[in-house]
Amino acid sequence: MKFKVLASISIFLLLFSVAWLLEQKEKREFFIPGEAEEEVVEIVPANFQQEKNMKRRHKIFDSREYVRIEAS
Repeated sequence: MKFKVLASISIFLLLFSVAWLLEQKEKREFFIPGEAEEEVVEIVPANFQQEKNMKRRHKIFDSREYVRIEAS
């Protein structure tokens, strides 16, 4: 019985720590629409490609919006 408890606790800690590390690595920046920043519009040419190391900002989910599909 002690082995099962120890195994389940260690599996939980392993999964929790891996999820925490992935969250820290893939940190995303969110913004709330309606703030002053929304009034600023950046115009870019049609053939402009975003650099891979450039951080993207993501709009927070609206109410009852569970999944968002974005073309990249």
